[in-house]
Parts: sequence; C-alpha cells; structure tokens
Amino acid sequence: QYLVCKRKLESKKEALLILSKELDTCQQERDQYKLMANQLRERHQSLKKKYRELIDGDPSLPPEKRKQANLAQLLSEAQDRNKHLGEEIRELQQRLGEVQGDNKLLRMTIAKQRLGDDEVGARHFAAHEREDLVQQLEKAREQIETLRNDFQSALDELQDVKEERSFYQDKADRLNQELNHVLGGHENRIIDVDALCMENRYLQERLKQLQEEVNLLKSNITKYKNALERRKNSKTHSRSSSSALTGVLSAKQVQELLSEDHGCSLPATPQSISDLKSLATALLETIHEKNMVIQHQRQTNK
Repeated sequence: QYLVCKRKLESKKEALLILSKELDTCQQERDQYKLMANQLRERHQSLKKKYRELIDGDPSLPPEKRKQANLAQLLSEAQDRNKHLGEEIRELQQRLGEVQGDNKLLRMTIAKQRLGDDEVGARHFAAHEREDLVQQLEKAREQIETLRNDFQSALDELQDVKEERSFYQDKADRLNQELNHVLGGHENRIIDVDALCMENRYLQERLKQLQEEVNLLKSNITKYKNALERRKNSKTHSRSSSSALTGVLSAKQVQELLSEDHGCSLPATPQSISDLKSLATALLETIHEKNMVIQHQRQTNK
C-alpha cells in the first residue's frame, strides 16, 4: 500500500508540473494578447489622427482639388488598412482556435486528474476496494429485483381489487332489480334503495311522535275520568264548582262557562276565586298540550 500511495503521489506531482507549465504558457499568451491589443489601440489612434489630417487637407490647394485629393488618398489608405486588418483578423482567429483547443485539452487533463486516470486507476486499484464495490453492486441488484417483485405483486393485488369491485357492482345491480320486482316496480325504473331507507327512517320518526301523542291523549283521558269521578262524588251543583274539580276542561266546557250570563256576576267569595284559579290552570294545561302537539308536527315536517 505504501508503494501504491507513493506511485499515486508521484503521478500527482507530474500532473501538477504539467498543469503549472500549461498555466505559464496560458499566462504568456495572455500577455501577448494584451500587448497586441495595446498595439492595435495605438495604431487606431494614429489612424484616427491621420484621418483628421486628411479631412482638413492641404490649405494651399483649391477647395475642389483638395477635396478630390483627400477622397482619393482616404480611399487608398482605407483599402490598405482593410487588407491589413483582414490579415490580422485571420491571424487572431487562428490563434483563438489554438487557444481554445489548448483550454479544452487542459480542462480534460484536470478532469482526468480529479476523477483518476483509467489506466492508472485500474493499475493501482486496491483488491479490497474492488470486492466492496462488487458487493455493493450485488446488493443493489438484489434491491432492484425485490422492488420489481413488490411492484408486480402490487399490480396483481390491484387487479384483484378491480375484479372484486366489478363483482360487487354486478351484485348490487342484481339486488336492485330483485328488490324492484318484489316491490312491484317498473322494470325500466329501478327503485332507489337509499330513498327507501330515508323514507323508512322518516316513517319511524313519525310513528314515534304518534306514539307520544297517543300517550299524551291517554293521560288526558285519565284526567277526564278522574274529573268525572270527582264530579260524581261532589256535593255542589254549581257548574263553576264542578269545572273547578275537573282540573282539565274541554274547549266546549270553557265556551259554555264563558257564554253564561251569570258568569260575569260571580260574587267575590273564596269559592268563586278558587273556581277561577282552577279554570285558568285548566286553560294553561290545555294550551301547553296544544303547543306540544304543534312542536311534534313541526319536527315531523322537517
């Protein structure tokens, strides 16, 4: 292992030396390009100065000849300058291509040094590292196979669930048709089972309320029976006294008591006051019973 590490270190040193040399070369080329740029800038300034002098022309010549001479000289110098600039452009393009190739080669070299050269890696690769990589690869293959089996089993289970769902749908359709036939419905119009269940719950609630009303009526009948028995055993013959003993009056009895002529001229005696209190109590109980019946009917309508 020490020899392997030593070889790797030497190879890294050589690679660093190569990279440092290439870096120096790139720096030198950069300096050359800077120098060329400065030279071009100076040439541009000189050409600009000459152009201004040509535009001004020789003051000793007439204006027309001076203008023609200036244009001819300017044209010839512009052509020469274009040729020279074209050659420089071609040269710069060639150098640019070479520099781009060198940069590409340098990047490839750096990438190989980072990732490790294939030949060097295969030559200096440790045996135990190879075994570890092979084991990891085998484990990854086993995991992939397990995941494939799980995925296939999940697909099979999904197919079974779909078949079971279709079976239950067909069964529900058959049951609806049988129920429609039993209930005497039309063949083309299937009865809604959910609506039947809701109607059944409504009828059960209605039946419960009717039972409560029946119990209330039974209690009223019991009160009336007790009142009649008390009337039979009573010694008074006054209709107001008899109504006071009943505890519960019917609507007809209340109407008869209020329509009597002598009902408004009762003497202010303790007996008459007691009779009036009994009458008021009976009326309140009757109103309370009617309110309970109305509430039951409202709940039923909801």
